[in-house]
Amino acid sequence: MPELPEVETIKRGLENNLTNQTIISVQRHRDTLRQPIPKELESVITHAKMIHFTRRGKYILIELNNQQTILFHLGMSGKMIVRPNIKDEPIVKHEHFTLITKEEQRLSYIDPRRFGMIDLFPSEENHTLLIHMGPEPLGDDTHQHKLFLHLLEKLKNKKQSIKVTLLDQHIITGLGNIYVCEALLLAGISPLRESKTLTKIEIQRIIQGIQTILTQAIAAGGSSMRDYVHANGKKGYFQMQWKVYGKEGEFCLNCLTKQKKSVIKRVVQAGRSSFYCDICQK
Repeated sequence: MPELPEVETIKRGLENNLTNQTIISVQRHRDTLRQPIPKELESVITHAKMIHFTRRGKYILIELNNQQTILFHLGMSGKMIVRPNIKDEPIVKHEHFTLITKEEQRLSYIDPRRFGMIDLFPSEENHTLLIHMGPEPLGDDTHQHKLFLHLLEKLKNKKQSIKVTLLDQHIITGLGNIYVCEALLLAGISPLRESKTLTKIEIQRIIQGIQTILTQAIAAGGSSMRDYVHANGKKGYFQMQWKVYGKEGEFCLNCLTKQKKSVIKRVVQAGRSSFYCDICQK
């Protein structure tokens, strides 16, 4: 599933290519993904201008100049590709939604596994899926301080492991398995630790680790595995910088720099694989 860096990269690609463009054609090629696509979508968004692109967690929001917002989620295998429109060009395999602009750009929503979603809601309201989401992991110093206080409160009585807690979108939004594993390695915190046992300093290290890993991943265009590509169809390359995720049985690079030898271990937590070094991470 695309995580925050991948969704942010796609959002930026859409923003760079489609801001202030006017929708002149909307084509749906199936009626249902994870949930039905709104029946009124075509009539509401045709002739509207796309004025603002944002991301909330793993959702992409396109605000229109008619006070409506389109919500996209990529599910497990979704991608959104922007390219010049070619008249009568056939749709590609698994293309479920096509949007064409007056400026001759074509936005294709492609989702082989159909776990994604497309929805519509008034811009002045908050979508029901976004209301109870936790704070974003990225932001300026003021935001990071608020995030620290938020996590301090949420973790203080929580017996759940810190790895599982960080994947809870109600606690902190946008994080997924890959980047939580990498951030916990950078912070030196075991994914097995009970959340309530973390000290203030350790929580600060986790926040710093999350911010560092996500910033690096966005700079690298995300991690391309299986289906994920940028809005222009190119792949990300942060997977080349993974130090722990998917590295079971390999030597820990952090330990090797300290003339130690430790292999990466894997454990299943809440149905997800966690990768960690039991020397570096306590």
